[in-house]
Amino acid sequence: GDGPRATKQEILACQLSSWYGDFRNMAGTTNKNSTIKSMIVPLPPVFIEYLLSDGVRLPDGATKLSSYAPAQEEDDWSSDDDEEGGVNNNNEEDSIEGKRYSFPELNEQIAEAITSLGGAVLPKLNWSSPKDATWVNNGTMKCETPGDVYILLKSSDFVTHDVQHTFDEANSDGEATAQADDDGDAPFQFELALRKWSNLHASQEFRCFVSDHELVAISQRNHTQHFPHLSRESMSIRSRICDFFVDSVQRRFASGRIAKYVFDCYVDKNGRVWLLDFNPWSIRTDSLLFTWENIKKMAADVANACDSTDANAVEGEVGEEKTEDVVSYENIRPCIKVVETELEVHHDPIASFRAPIDTVDLMSDADGANSFQNFMAMCERPSEM
Repeated sequence: GDGPRATKQEILACQLSSWYGDFRNMAGTTNKNSTIKSMIVPLPPVFIEYLLSDGVRLPDGATKLSSYAPAQEEDDWSSDDDEEGGVNNNNEEDSIEGKRYSFPELNEQIAEAITSLGGAVLPKLNWSSPKDATWVNNGTMKCETPGDVYILLKSSDFVTHDVQHTFDEANSDGEATAQADDDGDAPFQFELALRKWSNLHASQEFRCFVSDHELVAISQRNHTQHFPHLSRESMSIRSRICDFFVDSVQRRFASGRIAKYVFDCYVDKNGRVWLLDFNPWSIRTDSLLFTWENIKKMAADVANACDSTDANAVEGEVGEEKTEDVVSYENIRPCIKVVETELEVHHDPIASFRAPIDTVDLMSDADGANSFQNFMAMCERPSEM
């Protein structure tokens, strides 16, 4: 498609580890922390190989590690688990099933992170969360064990895309994994980001578009649903997000070196705004209720308004808007858009990643012969084809 493209520097700036530290323990802002507590675990290259391998087998030892298990349980592992092929494995079975993977150290790091983040986390790779794979995890991204984390990552096309195609649009040469950063830094490092699990209400997430360090547009994040209260509250939400942007985000992201970017935020029930994520100003970032053409035009308008210095006057008049049934605040910047009626609901792009219908049937049959557990166990056995 036609639209803005991100540079490699912009893509790298949007990974959680690049920006997380700048939005925790902040000084001189209304709130010390602007984003959800998280932990970042570097991933060994062999783990990436595991993610890209066929099938959904969990790594050895992952299933028995619960987030509440004491760390000493590591001792129960047989030393064979760490041998190259696993001495006790039947070679013939091995060749049918493919390579067995084992990550005892990673299991332990994930289990410790889950415990220190309160017992449940939302996992993501450097950029993407496995929101297309929740069907393997009871419809949620909430993970309480390393096994939960592995099965979500392993089943996600979004995560696979992160691994294989992250820098495609930046036209970088060679493979991402072997790539040194533009500044000549070390080779690129894949990471597992574990974010403290928070029950976020789908209606309260918003995507914000920033151009030349100015907030130009705000869209309801989950544009596949109509939430009636949003039409009433959109202007107060807009002013909270504007205040948060000026207070905590503007020129702080990438130390002000990147002027165009997209961020996702959450407005909690107390009206406090939380930063969830950054995305590149790029056609690959979903523009939701806007089109990229729309957004670029609004960005140009804002630039012009800033030049003519009456931006502040416009801001001051916002509160007095008296409205009819359905209103679009297109004339006020930043423009905020929410789904106003059931008729405006957009197609859910993740719907095409949902589970096959028979897997949904499996889910509903909790303990019977057709249960999901039995299905997963069957997946782990060598094929009889």
